[in-house]
Amino acid sequence: MLLVEDEPDQAAILEAVLRHEGLDVVVASSGEQALEIHQRTPADVLVTDLNLPGMTGVDLMRRLSPGELEGPEPKAPPPHVVMVTGAASITSAVDALKLGAADYLQKPLDPARLVLLVRELLSSPPTEFDDDDPLHGQLVFEGMIGGSPRMREVFTRIDRVAATMAPVLIVGESGTGKELVARAIHNRSRRRGGPFVPVHTGAIPRELIGSELFGHEKGSFTGAFAAAEGKFEAAAGGTVFLDEVGTMDAAVQVSLLRVLETYRFTRVGGRKEIEADVRVVAATNKDLLDLVDDCVFREDLYYRLNVFTVTLPPLRERREDILPIAERFLLKFAKRYGTPARRLSDAAVERLAEHDWPGNVRELRNVIEQTALFASNELVSANDVQLGQGRIERRSGRRSYDSIPSTRVTTPVVAPEPAEPLSVPIVHASDMGVPSEPVPSHVIAQPAPSSIGPASLQRRPPGEAGTHEGEPSRDAGEATEHPLVLRLPVGTRLADAERKLILLTLEAVRGNKQRAARVLGISRRGLYSKLQAYGEHVGSHEAQGHSESAEPQDPVDDVPVVTDEPVLEELGSARGDA
Repeated sequence: MLLVEDEPDQAAILEAVLRHEGLDVVVASSGEQALEIHQRTPADVLVTDLNLPGMTGVDLMRRLSPGELEGPEPKAPPPHVVMVTGAASITSAVDALKLGAADYLQKPLDPARLVLLVRELLSSPPTEFDDDDPLHGQLVFEGMIGGSPRMREVFTRIDRVAATMAPVLIVGESGTGKELVARAIHNRSRRRGGPFVPVHTGAIPRELIGSELFGHEKGSFTGAFAAAEGKFEAAAGGTVFLDEVGTMDAAVQVSLLRVLETYRFTRVGGRKEIEADVRVVAATNKDLLDLVDDCVFREDLYYRLNVFTVTLPPLRERREDILPIAERFLLKFAKRYGTPARRLSDAAVERLAEHDWPGNVRELRNVIEQTALFASNELVSANDVQLGQGRIERRSGRRSYDSIPSTRVTTPVVAPEPAEPLSVPIVHASDMGVPSEPVPSHVIAQPAPSSIGPASLQRRPPGEAGTHEGEPSRDAGEATEHPLVLRLPVGTRLADAERKLILLTLEAVRGNKQRAARVLGISRRGLYSKLQAYGEHVGSHEAQGHSESAEPQDPVDDVPVVTDEPVLEELGSARGDA
């Protein structure tokens, strides 16, 4: 991915967090530099600030879009674009969505959500297939390849519903191309001139999904320093695509039901009703009726969304489409990476046809991309096909969402690390009493154990090296944690959390106190005072005039005081007192 950020402190911390998550990141400080880098090393995903010196983020998108500007076309295919803006208004972000941006994010950035969004875009099938291609012209429909009867039926249903305003529910396994179907419906509708706004509800924390969809008013919740528009306002005159709709919170389901019934909504914390001039297309990889039976999804909302259904077949049920899709991917990636691979041998085709493709088109794309890099000849042999190469590289203890067992296993050891650490809430500087600025957060809060008692507190044997008094012990799965990631269990005192965050930030910037203060959003004077209170060394020229402002630190208990049932209201009042 290519990260374009002109603020060096924010760029450095975002790069560190993204690299820790296994992403290949290249950083540019301006639009001109980003364009040069992309021409030399094409990026799959571009994350760019809207307000850049010189060329703006929207200008950069235009330069990367074929046919938008006069002059030579870009040599590399356009990447997926995520626009980052610090302004409360979404006007410029809507312009970016009209140019084809995948999504937009507002500052301060949540690294967890950014990582999940980038991974989703990296794994999504490409959309740059040309319907007029002489080889597969009869098989391509709005970027989707499919000559099988099942896919032709899908194309027919898209044409039938596109001209209407009816809500559409797209059902299919992960990796089948549900977003491509949603875009096809939008592109063939009367709203094609408006924005297409995708909302990946599974990548947004449950407590923030209402604000993301409907916007919020100033002061409606902690951190709402200004009013902001939501996705429904950004999609005015166009289409809003709700991906993984089965993950939405019950309260948001009620609001969405009201939108579908009245096409009016209210911002979080607001009173004024706003008209929703949008078309709603939703998608899910689960059986919503099963969720209805489990009282997880509202039955009335299900029938409102399921006015017209498009069901995508898995790749294993349309095997005749495997070869044309694989051939197109092979030509694309061989051209991108400059490798000689051009054709699949009969043995290679047979090996691809025998595979069940549990990851569907997304898995096929990944396999062919690896194959294009590995093959040394124009004709790809069966041995060149890179099936299952990533399995031996999985780290122990890391499991996918689908592999998590539903039954609870009782063992005397500590609970395993969550399958996706970045899905837990982010602790921002504002939650710890530090003045809030657009500072990237890399501090992740650890959820409390399901049962709290002496066994859950004694995670390390007494006397083990690295144990500090008053410091929460770590699970065995956190032994290899990245040094820029701090885990805090629910119940950690605010003073302790603030101290750990300040010292970790100081370590991340290699002791540069001026830069640490800027990253934390506090003054240098305030930082020196806190360091003196923590007993950290501060030079005499730095400490002069600061000692009087230092606040005494509360004594640290040996063990955090934890009740049997932590009360969230008490935690919230503690934050307010801080």
